Amino acid sequence: MLKLFCPNYYIHSYRALTASYLKEHGITMLLCDIDNTMVAHDEPLPDRDVHTFVESMKNAGIRIVFISNNVEERVQRFVSELDVAGYSFAMKPLPKTYRRIVKDFALSKQEVAVLGDQLLTDMLGANLMGFYTILSAPVVERDLSFTKFNRFFEAIIFRLLKLSGRLTKGEFDD
Repeated sequence: MLKLFCPNYYIHSYRALTASYLKEHGITMLLCDIDNTMVAHDEPLPDRDVHTFVESMKNAGIRIVFISNNVEERVQRFVSELDVAGYSFAMKPLPKTYRRIVKDFALSKQEVAVLGDQLLTDMLGANLMGFYTILSAPVVERDLSFTKFNRFFEAIIFRLLKLSGRLTKGEFDD
């Protein structure tokens, strides 16, 4: 069961992820969480680094789609400057929105990677779908109240993952 929370790749920041790494793993689409993966939850727009990251991925032939449990207004405002698709109120870790994206873009599961900062939503949902999973450290320590609740349980899972020798929080692959 612990393997459902374990990422394939653990990085300190989305900035460490390269298109060449994704291509080496057969990935053609990267599904990115927004809040605390790309920017802090209270930053409404992508910063220069996010723009650079998205453009570099697109230029290399990697499709970028943003997927968030946040509301439509937040997601659409964020993606509007980036010329990419955004899926809001995704209800991660449930598979419904992930399935919709795979269908909308006519992809196989092996072509999709998910980048996120949470074990309980991003990693669990993506692993349940059979996607390649990439965990990043949170951009900032502050979280929304519901995320703080998740982080409590996430800390327990991190301890269990460490005890099992699968993953140690803060020991990145990059």
